[in-house]
Amino acid sequence: MIAGSQGQGLPTLLHAACELLRSADTAHLRHVLKERRQQDRIPWLVAEPAEEVSAVHEPPSIPSDFSVVAGDGSSIPPDRHSPQRFFLINVGLARLSYGRHPDAHLSARGTFCASEEDIYITAGGRRIPVEGARLGLRMALDELQALWNGVQESPPSGPTVALRDGSLIFWALQSEDDAVVGHYLPRMLDQLERFRLGGVPLASYISYPGAQDVCNSLRLLVCGRDPKHCGECAGASEAERELCRALADFRDQALLLRHLEPGQRSAVFDSSSAILERYGEQRVQFFYLHTGEEIARLEAPRWVMQDEAMLGFLHAVVVDQCRRGGGYPPALMEAHEQAVITTGERRLVEQMVEETLAAQGLPYVRSAKDRSKRERGV
Repeated sequence: MIAGSQGQGLPTLLHAACELLRSADTAHLRHVLKERRQQDRIPWLVAEPAEEVSAVHEPPSIPSDFSVVAGDGSSIPPDRHSPQRFFLINVGLARLSYGRHPDAHLSARGTFCASEEDIYITAGGRRIPVEGARLGLRMALDELQALWNGVQESPPSGPTVALRDGSLIFWALQSEDDAVVGHYLPRMLDQLERFRLGGVPLASYISYPGAQDVCNSLRLLVCGRDPKHCGECAGASEAERELCRALADFRDQALLLRHLEPGQRSAVFDSSSAILERYGEQRVQFFYLHTGEEIARLEAPRWVMQDEAMLGFLHAVVVDQCRRGGGYPPALMEAHEQAVITTGERRLVEQMVEETLAAQGLPYVRSAKDRSKRERGV
């Protein structure tokens, strides 16, 4: 039960939420989550702790020699005003080595896609265009491939961590039909398996995360009643109702910023994302890290999170990276810089497409609407 007075302000409610996190009974939380799943679908994304929910871990010592390989991507999406359907993906890669043989290697690789098999997913006689979220999925595949290539090229001295910007939980797949899921997910899982077989910890880094998974789990503990009565608040105290409403609005980072000190990580959690049920051995877990400037979310396959040495190495390296980068990993920063497609480069790609079509005797005529935007008149 939550004690408190009516009309609590946000600082007081945040303090109460932090106290709830610190005092939460992990076994009871798991029981409540299990009960709710058996009775009906939990209406929010929740986090199930893989260790004590209130756990706080200091970063282990870092090896004297190690490398960080980071990847990020950007794209020129298909343009419906263009007579030629195409997209371009540019993946930036940064490989930084530390220790007795410091080194840095920065690169980028652009892939121009205009063939039928690239720009459409064909299934059951349908042509599903690769655009929007599906283009993001294709770019994620290219990033994972680039990361693996970067790991293979890393110097042999010392272990390596592979970092990707963004999430390893490919949320976009949840709203796609089976044809799209079947096209992308097996390829993604095969990429993750390469890292497992190579013994290289792979993780994704999310700066300033907006997730509420931990807060949502704590909501189920607020009133202490049987979970099947969650939502029937008539018997709850005003303090309990206030805290429950506040937890619905709080982000996890608000709690963890007060729960962790710089360099510390939280417990490892499982996400209730439906798409993860199809990940198998590559199921992704996450933890929160105080970078010294903010709370970041780190996601990695379960085989990384359940390996004490890998998890400790990942924790230590990311803390070291954030220390060097003022709160953000410089490897990811450099990979992003390599991935950026400038305005001039976008225009150059368009010009090359125009010249190629002209060489084939095909006019490059954009839509009237697009021309009106480029050549405005009165």
